[in-house]
Amino acid sequence: MPNPNAVVLAQEARVCVKLDQVQNFIHSMVLLSRSEALSGLGSWIYETHSALTPGERAAQRLVMIGLHYAVLPDRDWADVPSYLDHLAGIRPETLRDKVLDTYLTYPSGEKESKLPTADRQSLLDDLDFFLEYLVERFGEEQVDESLERKAHVLLNDPEEMRAVIITHLRMMWEEYFQDEWKRVKPMLGQAVQVFDQKDYGRMSRKEAGEYITGQELKGEHWNIDQGEYGQIIFVPSAHIGPYLGKFMYKNALGVIFGARLPKDSQIDAPNLSRNEILVRLGALTDETRLRILKLLADEGEQFSQEIMDKLELSQSAASRHLKQLSATGHLTERRCSNAKCYELNAEHIRDTLSAVSTFLLDE
Repeated sequence: MPNPNAVVLAQEARVCVKLDQVQNFIHSMVLLSRSEALSGLGSWIYETHSALTPGERAAQRLVMIGLHYAVLPDRDWADVPSYLDHLAGIRPETLRDKVLDTYLTYPSGEKESKLPTADRQSLLDDLDFFLEYLVERFGEEQVDESLERKAHVLLNDPEEMRAVIITHLRMMWEEYFQDEWKRVKPMLGQAVQVFDQKDYGRMSRKEAGEYITGQELKGEHWNIDQGEYGQIIFVPSAHIGPYLGKFMYKNALGVIFGARLPKDSQIDAPNLSRNEILVRLGALTDETRLRILKLLADEGEQFSQEIMDKLELSQSAASRHLKQLSATGHLTERRCSNAKCYELNAEHIRDTLSAVSTFLLDE
């Protein structure tokens, strides 16, 4: 079950942008599992999801959600086959305990637990307790009971669990992602080249992160100026769209971002420009999102509930569309009166249209 929503940069906390095949693969597999809930992802995600058989989709969710923490790499790997060979050679119990230990150490928040103290064995022995524990830690909306029941069976049979993981991930690599990586690797390599030319020595980690990702890093989840990381690693992706991903190594924090070309770059990289334009325009190719933008253009800042009421949207639909519009920068959001408020980012809309003109008309 995956995790759900100017200090001068210290010399030891080095910022780098790198090509990472394994993190791209793992994160794209996660996105595939969430493709029905997220809009604006790279087209490969939706096309691949449609190409999977029902059985393959079920295995995808089981491996990437139900057994999520078993498949996450905890260090850098040269390529996907090497990492899968590593997983195949790990003791099955070690993979199982990686999942359980993550659950046991996951922050419980401010609420006091109403459950008995948990350990590995109690989570394995009692399915009902296992499910209650996940709901308490992650929230009821994040827990798919049917999926977690299947995961619980495999956690109690670690050898079969490892076999399911390896069989599925090898199939996804060989039949789907391997060719896709060959296609997107040149563009991602260009992104690395572009950002490698920037001097981050006089920036805080947050400033460097916002320059690289092109997004405001706000909230406790993205407070990257805090934490004793030896390295901050930024990995470009062709599939993540306007969103950001996060991964952790022993002494490093990783951020996965949509491959893009910064405004001050002197490098001619039309593939990167096109990729960013597609992400921005993708948010505008939906009638509901256009209605949201028009409402805010006409009436100014609105509470999320006001948007839902005026446009007759369900909470899930409003949340999905507002998330994409905010991630692409078309809207700005802030907390007001214990709720979220949204406002049209007119400057960003103009910048998007200007980027299209520059790309197509060289204006």
